[in-house]
Amino acid sequence: MIKIIATDMDGTLLDDKKQLPENFEDVIHKLLKKNIRFVISSGRSFGALKKQFNSYLDSLTFICDNGAYIVDRGNVLSVSVMEKSTVDSIISYCEKQGYSVLLCGKQGTWYSTSSADFADEIAKYYVDCHFIEDLHSCSDEIFKVAVFYKEGYSELQYDAMGEVFSGSTVQLSDKYWVDIMNSGINKGSALSKICNRLGVGYNEVMAFGDYLNDVDMLGCAYYSFAMSNAHNSVKRAANFITGSNNDNSVMKEVKKYCLQ
Repeated sequence: MIKIIATDMDGTLLDDKKQLPENFEDVIHKLLKKNIRFVISSGRSFGALKKQFNSYLDSLTFICDNGAYIVDRGNVLSVSVMEKSTVDSIISYCEKQGYSVLLCGKQGTWYSTSSADFADEIAKYYVDCHFIEDLHSCSDEIFKVAVFYKEGYSELQYDAMGEVFSGSTVQLSDKYWVDIMNSGINKGSALSKICNRLGVGYNEVMAFGDYLNDVDMLGCAYYSFAMSNAHNSVKRAANFITGSNNDNSVMKEVKKYCLQ
């Protein structure tokens, strides 16, 4: 019996218009009645997720910032704060490369790049954003550094960042964003923490994803689904393939396996 369902947001649960499935409320209500935990897993901050899921804050579990911040039914379960020296070294490297940097912390999100491209990208995924002249002067407790490159990252650029920051988790969350967290922090480790806390095993977990930062999470679930629009690496990591994010595929699989 499935006891936990975890799903990515963009490209997975949400359609290309960033909208939730029409039957989301009905399905969630039925899952709660069956005591099946539903987990929203995203690279987005809790502030942004809280805005979209305001009616469900006491009912759902949220893996935020790719696992750096976890909230379980209204209670903060885990926060992984990065060392100031690590954050400063990331800022220095990325600014030299011409990348735009966003610091995700307890008091909000912080940026110093004022370009229109960056502002548009921030607005898609983050709220409570604050402009600061020098990111090195930020005194907030930072748990994720999000790095934007408007041209899109090449494999060479991504690999270079992984080598430079080998002591941290470096993940490509889409073509234009790389997220850097403490070592060992990812969606999979976050989901494992939730499963261990609730005493739920591998064969009792369902998970959905479409991009590289979802691979670790899919590895925690026997019922692991890659979307048809997923990156090929995600499809290889999943045990099953489902339809696209525009076909309400997450809700269809949930109903098939949990609500029949």
